Amino acid sequence: MEQKKKRMIIGVIIVVILVLGGVIYWYTRPKEVTSYTPEFEKTQTKTDSEKKTGNVEAGIQIPGYKTITVAAGTKDVSVELVNPKENNVYFEISFYLPDTEETIYTSKLISPGQTLYDIRLKKELESGEYPLTVQYKTYSMDEEYTPRNGAEVNCTLIAQ
Repeated sequence: MEQKKKRMIIGVIIVVILVLGGVIYWYTRPKEVTSYTPEFEKTQTKTDSEKKTGNVEAGIQIPGYKTITVAAGTKDVSVELVNPKENNVYFEISFYLPDTEETIYTSKLISPGQTLYDIRLKKELESGEYPLTVQYKTYSMDEEYTPRNGAEVNCTLIAQ
């Protein structure tokens, strides 16, 4: 009987060691590395005199807008969105309607010195004026695409 008890205790100890080993391996194993492959906007540039820039935040120039005017009743609209060439970051620009809490546009990554002229909104807008927040997310220009300082610019979106 004594021999049977010892074997049972040794068996339980072996099972506990195996389970603990599995748990330790699970939490310390090399994690799968996922890479971020950004989508870039097609390159379009303008001359310095054509670019309009606004305030500066933490060394990153952010264009400011009082109003943005787009065509009503269509998703395909013309705007001028620029990442000033002085910046050393990529921009991702979004249009957010605070009244309805909707994001109606998000760009792909925009390189410094690049300007977007034609964009596609997520929905058509009826004629009128809408409060708009232009959100700027910025990312480092290395292969890590580390988020940097961002900004928000409040303005009026006019659909006509």
